[in-house]
Amino acid sequence: MVGERVRKVREERGLSLEEFAKKVGIPASRLEEIESGKLEPCDATLVYISKLFDVDFWWLKEGREQTVKVA
Repeated sequence: MVGERVRKVREERGLSLEEFAKKVGIPASRLEEIESGKLEPCDATLVYISKLFDVDFWWLKEGREQTVKVA
C-alpha cells in the first residue's frame, strides 16, 4: 500500500508526521490519512516526495522494485 511506503520513507529519515508534511507541503492531517490508507495521494505529491527524498517514483506508487537497465 502506498501509505505504508510513504510512512517508511518518513520513518527512515527520522521525521515526525508534522516535519514530513511540512517538507512535502501538505497538512499533517492529510499525511496521516495517506499513511493510514484512507486517502490516495495524487501523482504530483508522489513525484515531489520521490524527488525530495530520492526514492523511486514507481516503488513509491506501486511497490515496484527498481530496475537497472543494462546497455
